[in-house]
Amino acid sequence: MRRNWTIEEVTYLEENVGKFQVSTIARNLNRSEQSVLLKMKRLGIANTKAQFGLITVGELSKLLKIERNIVCGWVRNHGLKCIQKSTRSSKKFWFVNPMDFWSWAEQNKRKIDFSKIEPHSIPPEPEWLKVERSKTKEESIYKSWTTKEIKDLLHLISLGKSYEDVAKKLSRTTTSVERKYTRSRKYG
Repeated sequence: MRRNWTIEEVTYLEENVGKFQVSTIARNLNRSEQSVLLKMKRLGIANTKAQFGLITVGELSKLLKIERNIVCGWVRNHGLKCIQKSTRSSKKFWFVNPMDFWSWAEQNKRKIDFSKIEPHSIPPEPEWLKVERSKTKEESIYKSWTTKEIKDLLHLISLGKSYEDVAKKLSRTTTSVERKYTRSRKYG
């Protein structure tokens, strides 16, 4: 038997499309999946990526001309804000708000080669991007660790020096010092 939709049910549906799978929404509303899909169609809301105004991690990586795993690493390890949404019955995507991306990118400029980004590909572009786009990113060249540097590293850390201080003393990046110290302790 047909039941009319209440205002609360419609509001719940509009707020949760994309957050939950259609089957979950149907269960929570005590309705069939077909009923929920039909109501979504009548309301003009879709369970698609374009509905949200966000970009997926994969799309962002293509726009930045880098590997998708690098962007995933930024999300996991470097604080890039990301939202997981279900856009189909079984498919989930990670979405990034362009505004969140630009504020994160401003704090992490050395991770991104802005000269590779096409103008206006990720709107709205901030003012500082014009300056950064004109700069060329310096290539990082790996410099092997010498035995003396490793001994100095271990000695300085044992004296209670911070990774930043050790990095300056050895002319290395903080990340390089931290990783080398971790590996040195792990493998002796």
